[in-house]
Amino acid sequence: MIAKWIGKRVIMGTIVLIIVSFLSFFLMHAAPGNPAAAYYGGNAQTLSTAEKERIETAFGLDQPILYQYGVWLREAMQGNLGYSAKEGRPVATIIQERLPNTLQLVVGTLGIVAIASTWLGLQAGMKEGSLLDRGLSFVSIASSAIPPFWLGILFIMVFSVQLGWFPSSGMKDVRGDGGLVDRLYHMVLPLSVLVLAHVGVFARFLQENVKAEKDRYYVEVARANGVPERAIRKMILRNAIIPYINYVGVTIPSFFGGSIVVETLFGWSGLGQLLVKAVMVKDFPVLMGAILITGVVVVICLFVIDVLMICLNPRLRRGGIV
Repeated sequence: MIAKWIGKRVIMGTIVLIIVSFLSFFLMHAAPGNPAAAYYGGNAQTLSTAEKERIETAFGLDQPILYQYGVWLREAMQGNLGYSAKEGRPVATIIQERLPNTLQLVVGTLGIVAIASTWLGLQAGMKEGSLLDRGLSFVSIASSAIPPFWLGILFIMVFSVQLGWFPSSGMKDVRGDGGLVDRLYHMVLPLSVLVLAHVGVFARFLQENVKAEKDRYYVEVARANGVPERAIRKMILRNAIIPYINYVGVTIPSFFGGSIVVETLFGWSGLGQLLVKAVMVKDFPVLMGAILITGVVVVICLFVIDVLMICLNPRLRRGGIV
């Protein structure tokens, strides 16, 4: 039964990746500009029409879009993501260099947001009507309304330019050794922007679930039977955390979307910055490779969330989902 469930999830994830890659491929070719422009390089103005046509033919860019996509998909399924039109290096190698940097930001953000929002949501939900309860509602609205790029610019102006506490860009100091401490020092500002952009909304979601749970009948029965308040809080959190985890899974793509803005703003050498550069120069192999790998990571994260949901919620197992 478990093997069948895993098989379904793998098939669904594969279908999602194919749909996303096809739409991305189609939209890139539908965008203004010549798809072969990245291959021309700085000599675009000196090339003749015949030379440009020869380059397009060599890379198959003169073929119909469906044919080009079919060729790309076949090669991608074999692990070949092609070569960068600008750098001339394998796309897989470039992504291998950038992916760990993005994962550091995303995983760090997700970990801090999960811990902070769980504590805030539980405390505010249990103290309904308190200053923390009302304040968290305001903070969640403010954090969701403030664009991350504006918050990032504000942080650079205050903490980098005026106070000089943290670097405004990069991943390591040119005078340093590039070690763990140096990396964490450069990560403070981009990580803070991503955390502030999500923690309020996540805490508010858990806060409302806690409020709903603490008014349920089982809580009244537990208090009437003299169950310690600490144990009651654990029961409330255990039931409120299930929809919260599902919400985290649904919003995981937003962490990667936010990292694109933050990486570009803070000069963090990750997939987000790579995507922006690839779009600007129309480096299609890099762009498609980065989108595919990001999609794979998101699908894996959603699979892990599904497993956690099933482990924490026995009703899903009894319902025959697994």
